[in-house]
Amino acid sequence: MNERRFKKKQGFTLIEMIGVLAVVAVLAALIIPKVFQIITSSKIDALAAAMKTYETAVTKYYVDIGSILPLNDSGKPQAEGSGNSATVRSLPARLTLSSSDALVTGTNLWSKFNGPYLEKFDTSSPPGLGTNMYMPARRAVSYGTTVTGNNLGWDLKGDDGKSDLNSNANVVYLRLTGIGEDNFLELDRIVDADIGNNDTEKKLRGRAKWHSASNGTLYLYLAHQ
Repeated sequence: MNERRFKKKQGFTLIEMIGVLAVVAVLAALIIPKVFQIITSSKIDALAAAMKTYETAVTKYYVDIGSILPLNDSGKPQAEGSGNSATVRSLPARLTLSSSDALVTGTNLWSKFNGPYLEKFDTSSPPGLGTNMYMPARRAVSYGTTVTGNNLGWDLKGDDGKSDLNSNANVVYLRLTGIGEDNFLELDRIVDADIGNNDTEKKLRGRAKWHSASNGTLYLYLAHQ
């Protein structure tokens, strides 16, 4: 008799287990997407914050040097199109260079160099999102040129789809690969909140623009001169 009572009290029945699993599945279906959304949003916020850090670094560098182009070995500004941090003469490599480094010779504009202006810039490890990140410094397209997803023109006002950068200007920008369209649009709401009436305009107008190459490529304007 006691043995029968013991058997009745132990564990859940099969129906009860199925009910518990069903509840867990429903909760997981509701919670997991929100968790991933929160993680993605935090990564987008990190990229937006990094963009401001890079803008500040370029501004400080410009105040000291009088140019947004990286200095070559002779201490003269020189356009550099790779923007790869692994390239010694790239702007991101120069921005992270210490003023006490042997490369800072004091020749020409090196005498005004007061780095580092930026703590870290790693092309292979973008902050938050993306597979690679570059910071080229090179000649922009002429003023009034129609902006495309990958040319060096930015409609900063967001009013007509044509570049607002003056002709013969040099521009510093970020190019990130591996940025999906949905992630771009969420970042765009931070960077260019009031620019663009639809997704097509948002992809081409303002400081942030996007096109589909390389699993989504993002171009972020930092400064021009």
